[in-house]
Amino acid sequence: MMKSQHSKFMKMRSTMFVCFFIAIGITACKKDAGDEPERVQPTIQNLEIGINNNEIGVIGKDFHLNADVLVSGKIENVQVKILPRTGETYVKAWSHEITWDTYKDAKNTTVHKHFYIPTDAAEGKYDFVVVVNDQNGSKLEVKKSITIYAEANVPVNTIISH
Repeated sequence: MMKSQHSKFMKMRSTMFVCFFIAIGITACKKDAGDEPERVQPTIQNLEIGINNNEIGVIGKDFHLNADVLVSGKIENVQVKILPRTGETYVKAWSHEITWDTYKDAKNTTVHKHFYIPTDAAEGKYDFVVVVNDQNGSKLEVKKSITIYAEANVPVNTIISH
């Protein structure tokens, strides 16, 4: 009788031992979400849009952009998109996009660009989107509002660069 109880105890102990190691194997192979490094989003500070930061663009004229960009790794590129705003009407369909690769491999930089608002632009209010892509796959989009005018329609107190 004693031998029978001892045998049952040994079988139960062996079964528990096997289950214990299976459980360890399963949890040891499972990849924790915390194992991957957290991607730190790029940041943009001191964003200036338009001459004197007035958020105004003039068709055929110079447009000013300045921003301090910080990324955790290295910059892949910086983009600007001028997109029609939902709910606005325009005399024609128009959008504009620029990609600058000149900042590639920089960690932190000041993006200081001047570009012309194309002569085929339509007047109106637009979304001005600055996009920073880093080499780790992180992306930041900052959306602001700008108004694009034909030169003859620019408000009087606005300074225009030539």
